[in-house]
Amino acid sequence: MGLRVAVVGAGIGGLTLAHALRRRGVDCVVLDRDAGPGATDGYRLHLTEQAFAALNEVLPESSVRALRACGAGNDAFQQFAVLDHRGRTRLRIPIRHSGEVLLIGRRPLRAILARGLERHIRWGTTVTEPPGAEFDLVVAADGTGSRIAGQWVGRPTARRSGIIGLAGRSRLPQRIPAGLRDGLAFMIGPAGVGAFLSLQARRGEDPAAEDPYVVWSVAAPLGSADGDLTALAHRLTASWTGDLHALIDGSEPGSVAAFPFYFPAALEPWPAGRVTLLGDAVHPMPPTAGAGASTAILDAVHLARDLAAMPLERALAAYQARLLRYAPRAVNEARPALRWQRRLADPLLFALAVEIGLPLADAGLRLAQTARRTGALDMRAPASSAGRGLAMKKPWPRR
Repeated sequence: MGLRVAVVGAGIGGLTLAHALRRRGVDCVVLDRDAGPGATDGYRLHLTEQAFAALNEVLPESSVRALRACGAGNDAFQQFAVLDHRGRTRLRIPIRHSGEVLLIGRRPLRAILARGLERHIRWGTTVTEPPGAEFDLVVAADGTGSRIAGQWVGRPTARRSGIIGLAGRSRLPQRIPAGLRDGLAFMIGPAGVGAFLSLQARRGEDPAAEDPYVVWSVAAPLGSADGDLTALAHRLTASWTGDLHALIDGSEPGSVAAFPFYFPAALEPWPAGRVTLLGDAVHPMPPTAGAGASTAILDAVHLARDLAAMPLERALAAYQARLLRYAPRAVNEARPALRWQRRLADPLLFALAVEIGLPLADAGLRLAQTARRTGALDMRAPASSAGRGLAMKKPWPRR
């Protein structure tokens, strides 16, 4: 009798793992408390070149086509723009891709990942402790604050960062904020408040596709977020451009939510045995680097490869050792934006950054681009240290 795996959590990582296991002939069951794949909150996700290549490896071709139909690719992520709270573009960082990326909403991504797994997912199943002996392996893929992971490790696996995000999905306004048609945007404002903007500009042909929208997210150092979240977002950005307030006011009913940013409590080895950890259950991270979903996808593909290639004990050891090499780097990519957000709470530093530092960096990038176009620089050289820091890095090993 072959290996039998229980995957607790039908999120992005858990569903990817189910496909990867099935592709390798490993029997699995996915357990999730939701009533179905559409019962999820969440906004637009960025899948890196490595993550999208991993999905290409394990998904049916029809599902890969559906992902492309529901999302946006390299053409929609050509730059990362930094704006001030008045809506002025202070810095534009060009993004260069070595492969295919995907920007896609969490709902269509989850719906497409659930296709083909209908007989293997038990929706409406709440799991509070590792399932019984009918399974050789239990994978805790049930997200930040995972109860299974906490029980197995003996402590919480996540800690709050001190930042809370307020986010919503807004209907497309008549005026699209600067730079959004070419990529993503981050706005910096006084008092350590920041905002993130992302545009889904078209509706694809697939049934899971979403109507066009803008995601807005306001992040601030808050102990809690209670009451009217829309009003709170307006208060936090009271002196900001009216374009942002128009997006907040245009939010779809029920789309505005608050979510604390988390870091791992400790990224260190967990006990060996019949339980292992995956995704946010072991390495939660703020969305500031756009790496959470991509890292969970890579976890899933690596784990499935190891389980198919080695005896169970060796496979889990190899998987854990690899994850503990690349996951800390992915988590650390989310830290600089939060550090700068805290530093820019200083009014003097904020003014220097907005009026001098960021425009100078932007001018330097423009000069470097011009020089490359005229052949004065090696085309293979990175645009600048700023570009290296804010572009998506590639720390994950491929096998």
